[in-house]
Amino acid sequence: MLFIVNPKAGNGRAIKAVENIKNICERNRISYSIEFTNYPENAIEIANKNIAKFERIIAVGGDGTLNEVLNGIIDSNAALGVLPCGTGNDFARTIYKTMDIDKILELLIKSDYKKCDVGKCFNKYFINIASVGLYAEIAHKVQRGKKIFSGKTSYLYHLINTLVQYKNKQFKIQIDNINIESETLLTTISNGKYYGGGIMPTPDSDIFDGKFDICHIRKINKIKIPFLLNKYIKGNHKDFNEVSFYKGKRVKIESDDLFAVNLDGETFLANKVEFQLKSKYINLICPK
Repeated sequence: MLFIVNPKAGNGRAIKAVENIKNICERNRISYSIEFTNYPENAIEIANKNIAKFERIIAVGGDGTLNEVLNGIIDSNAALGVLPCGTGNDFARTIYKTMDIDKILELLIKSDYKKCDVGKCFNKYFINIASVGLYAEIAHKVQRGKKIFSGKTSYLYHLINTLVQYKNKQFKIQIDNINIESETLLTTISNGKYYGGGIMPTPDSDIFDGKFDICHIRKINKIKIPFLLNKYIKGNHKDFNEVSFYKGKRVKIESDDLFAVNLDGETFLANKVEFQLKSKYINLICPK
């Protein structure tokens, strides 16, 4: 087993997990190695150069670290694992019933792996959720904006600021053979169930079913947005008239204006994107 540790993840939580890794691997007589990342996308490089040496490669950090390790082992026989030590740990919520580090380590050692779906956008893969619209704009501002505050305070600042200033985007969306054109508050393209620290846009998402679950929310009166978001966070937003759900394998989104795109927590700007579902594409270590 190779553990790729992001030392900055979770305000030091990943570093603290190193002793747990050593103790439990040695107790189980497991051959293991630990490597630390030093800069953005370093986990991609570490994973890629080790795919022939290790059967199981574990991302120790948050969803960003997991995404890098995924992209490092894509198209290989190595099995992907996640030890959740980040802030949100959203993908881990999909596959684990516990967030106890020691229990998850035992699962990573003893569980089988199973082929799961992943998404692809341009030349990058994602395992959890992609989105455009409101939450993607907030995430982009948190990552790229001036660091006036830190942590959750920064997120709340950008949430309020974005809600006040946000203008719905006019999107053309194609989901397989379904065409949608509307002013849009947000759209999520989901493989996993959670993003944004536990928000559940598509409660029926399944990483093994060979399809994306898509939540599309059309323009809504700003007075209603706080009520919608309160339901949206908990996955109880299906009764709003502006909300629609779809399933599909290919999603194209375009606009005349640049918009933020969020892939597993990493953001960029585009005016046209395409998401493809790659069915049963990677070995994932997960409990039965």
